[in-house]
Amino acid sequence: MQLLRNRADWCEWAERLAGVSIRHAYNVPAEPAAYPCFAYAVIESFAYEVEAASYLLPVDLCRMAAELLETRP
Repeated sequence: MQLLRNRADWCEWAERLAGVSIRHAYNVPAEPAAYPCFAYAVIESFAYEVEAASYLLPVDLCRMAAELLETRP
């Protein structure tokens, strides 16, 4: 997981994914809806081990934290 602060961070991260080239617009993952966010890759297809970009926005982290606090005894 990597913190992305801006589009330049996203470009660097996306180009490290297998088969991705921002410059040639080949296999480019969708850009996150907002910055800052956390980026990570998930296996999309086990047959070919294709990784797909996934993002956690601050609102997602707040929601997850609230859900964890609600389930605490």
